[in-house]
Amino acid sequence: MLKVKKIVSGVLRENCYVIYDSESLRAVIIDPGEDGTKIIREIEVNCLKPELVVNTHGHYDHVFSNNQVCSEFNVPLAIHKNDIEMLASIYKSPSLSVCIFKEPEILLKDNCELKLSFTTFRTMHTPGHTKGSVCLLFDNFLITGDTLFAGTIGRTDLNGGNYEEIMDSISRLKKLDSCLTILPGHGSCTTLANEIRHNSYLK
Repeated sequence: MLKVKKIVSGVLRENCYVIYDSESLRAVIIDPGEDGTKIIREIEVNCLKPELVVNTHGHYDHVFSNNQVCSEFNVPLAIHKNDIEMLASIYKSPSLSVCIFKEPEILLKDNCELKLSFTTFRTMHTPGHTKGSVCLLFDNFLITGDTLFAGTIGRTDLNGGNYEEIMDSISRLKKLDSCLTILPGHGSCTTLANEIRHNSYLK
C-alpha cells in the first residue's frame, strides 16, 4: 500500500513528498528542497529505502538538496530536460562554491512511465511555471509541483514562466479523474474536483 509523507522544507516552506510502500518501505523522494539534513533524518527515522529523487521543476527551493540526498542514499536524479540549465545555474553562484551540481541520470518526458520496484507513475509535462515543469500521476493522487495549488496556480513571472503555457497545462489537468488528490509544491493538499469547482483558473 502506498503512503505519502510530507516534509516541509526551507524558508519558502516547500513541500517535499516521500512516496513509499508500507510493506517494503521502498520510496521515491519528490523535491527534496533546501533542508537536506531534515529530509535525510525523516527518511532514516522511518527506515525508508529511497530508490529515486524526482524534481518537479528546477527552482532553488525544490532542488537545492539534490546532491546531498542523492549522495546519502546513492540514488539517481530525474528532471525534465528543459529545466537542466536552470538546475545547473543554481550551483554557479560564488557563494555556493562548496556545492556540487548533481547531474540528472533520468530525463523526464511527457506521458512516460517511471517504474520502481514498488510502484509505477506517469509524468506529465506541464510547462508554464518553468519550461520543464512536470506533474507526477500516481493511482489516486497527483503531485503538481508549482503548477497547481489549492485555490490558485503557479507564478508565471519568473524565469521560464509563461501564462499561456500554464493555462494549457491546467486544461490538461482538468481532464484527469476529478477524484484525484492534489499534492502541491507549497501549501495544503486539495482535490481536483474541489479546484474545478472553486479555483477560478480552472473555470
